[in-house]
Amino acid sequence: MLLSNGFEDISSDLKKFDNESCHFFYDESNNIRKLWLAENDFNAPVDSDFVLGGVMNFGTTCTANVDELKNELCLQKSAKEMKFKHISHSKDFLGCLSEPKVKTFLAWLYQSDLYVHSSNINNLYWAIVDIVDTIEERGYIPFNFQMKNELYKVARSHYDDFYQLLVQNNYPNIAAENFKSFYQSIIELVDAMAYELPFELEFLRQGLKSASKQSDLVFLQDNPDRTVIDSYFHFYLRPIGVLSSAQHVFDNEYQIQEQFNKYELLYNDKKADNYCFVNSVDNPFIQVSDCIVGLLGKYYTYINGIDIDGAYKMLNTITSEQEQTLKLLAQIIYKSEKYSKLLLHSTESIEEREIGGYILANAL
Repeated sequence: MLLSNGFEDISSDLKKFDNESCHFFYDESNNIRKLWLAENDFNAPVDSDFVLGGVMNFGTTCTANVDELKNELCLQKSAKEMKFKHISHSKDFLGCLSEPKVKTFLAWLYQSDLYVHSSNINNLYWAIVDIVDTIEERGYIPFNFQMKNELYKVARSHYDDFYQLLVQNNYPNIAAENFKSFYQSIIELVDAMAYELPFELEFLRQGLKSASKQSDLVFLQDNPDRTVIDSYFHFYLRPIGVLSSAQHVFDNEYQIQEQFNKYELLYNDKKADNYCFVNSVDNPFIQVSDCIVGLLGKYYTYINGIDIDGAYKMLNTITSEQEQTLKLLAQIIYKSEKYSKLLLHSTESIEEREIGGYILANAL
């Protein structure tokens, strides 16, 4: 239940999608569109992961009957389409697990011939990883993920101080004269983590020290002041390129469509025609995608707020009803991961990935 941080040969996985027709349907959750640094905090909740994903099927037909699902959910006839708000009114993940309609939805989805696919992006993690990627000394490259994980923990533990450091330096557009002081300030936050630094933190410290001596910071210059995410466009591009033989059907997202219209996408010197944008009202599988992605958005936001002890406590204190619903979610994710890890893409810290894996593995 854990996505690997290493490099793997994915050629056999890719063939699974090349050998038969397959269709991916998408919706998104927590789409803030842009993330920038205001004076005291980000312009949007940084703990709410952006999630792009939904359901997919193989073959030219799908046996999953969405109309039957709507009947089971007692969806009002006045509703033009099914959305996550129709199965849950809860503001948090544990509340969602208590909703009978969420359980009904997940039971239907698990029994169907649909698979789940998703790409989640932890906004804070994504915003600061360039601090590590800018380190030029090649000896640190094999430990890239571990260093990013430690930096993320430093940022969370000293959130206010770390945030002000970003603001004061117009991150991610740092002036050349501030390179050394910027990295030195992060080193001071690292030193405050423990009297005697564990190996991982010490390794990060040495990497930051190396970066402070560089004459340029390739990823932290010539960017717009204080804008850390200007679009999620490239996350829409990723599945189109990686799974090029599949058809990708996105819910209308006009800002993303405008960006697509700026480029001519080519694959093997031919115009890419394996994607489209449609109105969700006209596509029942995008409506199903809205529901599962809405739940996953709550799930990742919940993970961002706990540690492994919190996960252990949750698993031992939830009600039997919540436990059954969580098990269904874990079975759905495992069903997809077992078929292909390419269906699940994650941009988050190692620690949060492990917390999520621990919850799902123990829920089965």
